[in-house]
Amino acid sequence: MIVRTASVDELPQIEAMYAAIVDAMQNTPLDVWWQMGSHPSHEMLLDAVSDGNLLVAVDDGHDDADDTAAETANPVLGACILNGVQGVDYGIIDWDVQCDVTEVNVLHLLGVSPAARGRGVGRAIIDEASAMATERGMKSLRLDTFDNNAPAIALYRSCGFTDHGVYEIHVGRGLIHASHLMEMDLR
Repeated sequence: MIVRTASVDELPQIEAMYAAIVDAMQNTPLDVWWQMGSHPSHEMLLDAVSDGNLLVAVDDGHDDADDTAAETANPVLGACILNGVQGVDYGIIDWDVQCDVTEVNVLHLLGVSPAARGRGVGRAIIDEASAMATERGMKSLRLDTFDNNAPAIALYRSCGFTDHGVYEIHVGRGLIHASHLMEMDLR
């Protein structure tokens, strides 16, 4: 597996991976209210690719135990958007890393293909995202995640994110949900 910046040619496979995630989570305790065409949307992903902000984990064929690509016919194992866009509610707390907004990157839409779960894909994406943010000169990596997404919360904590607690935040489309606000110190 390798994690790298995505290309526009990979968008159909990335969108198929996100669609599989939406289908797998819908109406389960882990449902985070993603809707294909809205969050994520093709335009959102295309903008992220164009800006060099869409990271993708792909099967590179070097893991003999890795049959995910063969099983799914999709080498995309996971993806995320890494940019400087903080939600309006990010201003409600005092972050540990006090810095200018231009020194903050935010992790959005981290998703792992249901066929690739439990293989360290999420951790690999976070490692690459934090390295990329550091290379960009960022001091803080922030994110929000729904309070019902226990696997994601555990992953982020284990990767070194500080959990600043649960807040009712605006999550788009006029919706509000209890979400953890988390931060990784990159200094």
